Amino acid sequence: MSNNIVIVYMGANRIEIGRSADACPQEIIAWKTGSINEKNREELKKIFEYYFQICNILGNREVQVLILEDIFISVVEKRIICSILFKEFDCAHVSFVPRAIVHCLSCNTRNAIVIDIGTNYTTCVPIFDLRPLQQFIKYSKRGKREVESRIPLPGCPYMPIFFDEEYNSKNCEVDETPVINLVKNIVESLPIDLRRPLRENIIIVNIEEAYETAIRNLFKLKMDTSKIQFPKNYWQAGSACAKILLHYKGSNIVGIERDEFYNNPHIAPDWFDYYFRTGVKRLQ
Repeated sequence: MSNNIVIVYMGANRIEIGRSADACPQEIIAWKTGSINEKNREELKKIFEYYFQICNILGNREVQVLILEDIFISVVEKRIICSILFKEFDCAHVSFVPRAIVHCLSCNTRNAIVIDIGTNYTTCVPIFDLRPLQQFIKYSKRGKREVESRIPLPGCPYMPIFFDEEYNSKNCEVDETPVINLVKNIVESLPIDLRRPLRENIIIVNIEEAYETAIRNLFKLKMDTSKIQFPKNYWQAGSACAKILLHYKGSNIVGIERDEFYNNPHIAPDWFDYYFRTGVKRLQ
């Protein structure tokens, strides 16, 4: 059964794809075209087609797919993904889970603020009891592209993303806020009983290992936080999610079956919808 489960990590600047039975993704493909739309639909289709061919599962109607999604992925993007997987490859099932939750699971925690450094922007997602706190999610346009466009300086190139000595909220746009300022804003806006468990557990994604120590030290200098984690086992956590969600005997409310899609091609599970949100109970 696990040979028929495919995991797709829709990263901020890459797509990772592989089988849930494997310890790591089999293919890592650059994806810097931004959000998914009809213009790049064919490009995404070719990525899936290439992988299905090399794994000899093209035409296998038993294949189930788990998408580890961006927290800001739209329902329109999900419909395009489902359309490709169902119409082009005749998959049996497609499920969606936010990457931020998988990173929490990989760090063995239910509560955290997950910082995901993307190509075009960085997201800060507070998670409590494995639930994204939608109203407190924040993002900044400070991302990897900003780092790549700057002249290399000694030290950590991510410093301008996380902290800016010259930052002044009165002179900058809201979406240009340095990451540490965003995290502080999230903590201050949370209900009092949630502040400590999230403030003390920061998960940072998509940082090269060479810069982890510098980022950890910066956080400890600028914030009262006890634990900074850089998830390493997200693929295994995704595999665990796949086994739980896709083997569940009842209705999978964070996913869609093939027949269900053909009966209603406009359907797409939205994690933030009230009814879908209860699906997190299955990950406990």
